[in-house]
Amino acid sequence: MYDPFCPGSVMRTEEWLSRWESGQTGWHQQGGSSALRKFWPGVAAGSRVLVPLCGKSADLLWLADQGCDVTGVELSEIAARSFFDEARIPYAESRSAGFGFFRAQGHSITIGCGDYFDFEDQPFDALYDRAALVALPPDLRPAYVQHTRDLLKPGAVQLLLTLEYDQSRAGGPPFSVMPDEIEGYWRGLRRIAARNDTDSIPPKFRQAGVDRITEAVWLNSAA
Repeated sequence: MYDPFCPGSVMRTEEWLSRWESGQTGWHQQGGSSALRKFWPGVAAGSRVLVPLCGKSADLLWLADQGCDVTGVELSEIAARSFFDEARIPYAESRSAGFGFFRAQGHSITIGCGDYFDFEDQPFDALYDRAALVALPPDLRPAYVQHTRDLLKPGAVQLLLTLEYDQSRAGGPPFSVMPDEIEGYWRGLRRIAARNDTDSIPPKFRQAGVDRITEAVWLNSAA
C-alpha cells in the first residue's frame, strides 16, 4: 500500500490509523471551518465536490447543505463511521476496488476509505482542501497535486486552506506550505485572505517556539 503520510512506511499508516482508534485526533476542527463558510464561492446545485483526507470533518455536511454532492476520501473507516454517527445520519456500507464506501441516506455525502493515491472516480466539479496538502511532507505533495488534478474537471472550483509558520522550529504535520510552493503547483490559484491563527497553535509547536501561524485561503481565478 502506498502510504500518503510516509513513503514506503506501513508503520506510519498503522500509526495514523491507531490515532483514530485511540481518539488522538487533535487536528480535527470541531464545528468545521469558518473560512469555508466565508469564502466558499458557491457552485451549481448538484455539483460534485471532492474533499481529500476528510477525516470526520463537519465541513462535509455543510457542503452538502449547500446543495453539493460531496465525496470525501479518508484512510480510516473509524473516521467515516464517526462522522455519520456524530451527525446522526444513517448510512450504508459497501466495498469496491479496495475501498470501503460509506454513503449517507438522506444526504448527498459519500466517504471512500482507502489510499487516496489509489482513489478513482468520475471528474469532480470542485475541490475543497483544508487538511490534505498540509498533512503531506514536501516529497509527496507534487504527487498529491497531480493525482488531485486528474480527479477534477477542467476549470473546476478549487478552495484550499494552508498554514504558514517557521518550519525550522517545528516539523509537521500539519506542515507549513508557503505561497511560492502553492503557486508552483496551481498557477490559477490566488491567495485571497490570510489571518494569524494563534489560538489553534498545537502544543508541540508552542513548546518548540512557534508563536505565529498564518492560515491562508487560496481560490482559483475561475471561481
